[in-house]
Amino acid sequence: MYSDGKEFNVRELVEGKISRVKFVLTNMGLNDYQASALSHLIYLGETKATTLSKASGVPNARIYGILDELAKKGLLKIRPGRPMLYSPVTPNEIASALISEARDELRKRLKIVELNSDDFLKIANDIYLKAGIVNERTPLLRIVSVGDVSMNETQNLYKNAKKNLLIMTRAMEYYDDVAQQLRDVIKRGVQVKILFMSDKYLCEIDRKKRDETINKLLEFPNESVKIRLSDEVHIRGCIVDPESGGSALFLVEEVGVPYFLREAAITSHPGVVKGLLSMYNLIWSSNSKSIHITYSDRLNNL
Repeated sequence: MYSDGKEFNVRELVEGKISRVKFVLTNMGLNDYQASALSHLIYLGETKATTLSKASGVPNARIYGILDELAKKGLLKIRPGRPMLYSPVTPNEIASALISEARDELRKRLKIVELNSDDFLKIANDIYLKAGIVNERTPLLRIVSVGDVSMNETQNLYKNAKKNLLIMTRAMEYYDDVAQQLRDVIKRGVQVKILFMSDKYLCEIDRKKRDETINKLLEFPNESVKIRLSDEVHIRGCIVDPESGGSALFLVEEVGVPYFLREAAITSHPGVVKGLLSMYNLIWSSNSKSIHITYSDRLNNL
């Protein structure tokens, strides 16, 4: 015999397992009443409908209909008599029956779709774009993961730049990954402006990376690259040809969040691009200090 406390713990453990069985059965396609009745029947074994109603919480007015539905699915057996007794088939048989039912439903659904597809194509193709009006809507944003994907997108944006390339960065530690694209951009006569983070929010390691990148920019034999330092580089990324619609890629600094969990946004929406341009111009003109990089500077540093 269990003490009262032990009896309560055992009953609680059993009820928890029955609830888990019910939950899984609902995931396998049964409705709430069906899953409740069957999960309790699996535990009780052969029993009367009224007893199962009390145990499962299925209303007495519904229990017979629910049991008939389960019987039609092959999930229980009925022993005629007064009263009739109901017992579950084995768990393996229940799983097999539900899998077979799901497959049959999928086949029926697929057959219906296939039977209607020809009619759909005939009718839909007959009216497709007949009004002659196509309003294409530019998506506001497209989200990509930070890392290889965002780097590939950045390189492609650089490649497509025609007049202006505006960059926002902490220290441009990814410079080596975009150096070739940046060289090509400058050879094409694209005006490049770069906002770097100033010393205020950079640790010593990041300041060193930033300064190393700036020194690498001295290789360009013209004044196509303009650089400023700012405390307000909270958004990182680039803006390409904003005056003619253009595109942009941006992300925000998320301290402590690993790169594989971060996301970047890409947009070609003119309103969003112009909004980013306004922010960029405001920081550039009002909250940054200039660094001039010229060919003569490069010569002086040799």
